[in-house]
Formats: sequence, C-alpha cells, structure tokens
Amino acid sequence: MLKKMIYLLVNKVVRQARDYQLKNRLKELGLSETINLYNCDVFGNVSIGECTYIASYSVLSSGEKSRVSIGKHCAIGSHVTITSKGHDLQYPTSDEEHSIHKHVEADTTVGDYVWIGDHVFIKHGVTVGNYAVIGANAVVTKDVKPFEVVGGVPARHIRFNTEHYRYKA
Repeated sequence: MLKKMIYLLVNKVVRQARDYQLKNRLKELGLSETINLYNCDVFGNVSIGECTYIASYSVLSSGEKSRVSIGKHCAIGSHVTITSKGHDLQYPTSDEEHSIHKHVEADTTVGDYVWIGDHVFIKHGVTVGNYAVIGANAVVTKDVKPFEVVGGVPARHIRFNTEHYRYKA
C-alpha cells in the first residue's frame, strides 16, 4: 500500500515538473500554451498553431532568411524533421579552397489539421496542404495537396482522403 502511494506521488511530481518545463519552453518560444512539445527541438524562425502536438525527438529548424510554419490542430509524430534550409549543391561542404559551405533556404509550410507519421523528413520549400496525411518514414521533397495521403521515399501520392468528413465540403 505504501509503495503504491509513493509511486503515485512521484508520478504526480514528475507530471507537474514536465508541465512546468513545457509552459516555460512555450513562453520562451512565444508560442501558445495549447501546443504540446514532447522533448523536441525548435530552432530559428518557427511558428506553430494552437492545439498542435509534436512528439519526442522531432526537430523544427529554419534558416536565417526563411521560416517554418506549422498550422493548428496538427499531429506530428516522433523523430520528424521539418526544415527550411539545406546544402547548396555548388558548395555542399567545405574543402581546401573554400572554408565555408553554402545553404539554400525556402519557407516550409505545414497547413492546418495535418497528420505526420513517425520518422518523416520534410525538405525546405515544401508546402503541405490542409488535412493532408504523411505516412511514417516518408521523405517529402514536393508539395502535398490538401486531403492528399502520401508516403515513401521520396513521398508519392497514394490517394486522397475522401473519407474525411470535410472532404466534400
């Protein structure tokens, strides 16, 4: 009985500490308290809409001149990377003659009510339409239309989610 009470008390303290950390992190990033960030990293010029959750070990990062925008009510899985910058193929790495490598930047936008599975990579310059679904392990290199379901490497059209209650509207 005593072990169970201690277990429940410790769990409550851990939950409160996590909630406190999350509120401080959201305030630091200037984001709404309705957002849930579970142990993920956010770098640069990133905006996230209300009631969106992003699972563990995901990374959102922007370039200096670009941004990453995530819509409202999105469900983003774990180990997802969404970026607005990449390496320029002209100078992708430094070498003996060039001490720096170049980046290319383009805004990346994820619409509202989007579901993104685990281990997805979304490349710079991509726009994901509202109500889209991106299957686990996909690499998204091109725009995704509203209500479109995509998956694979590179991500390809699978079908449109005609089952969604808002599809016909």
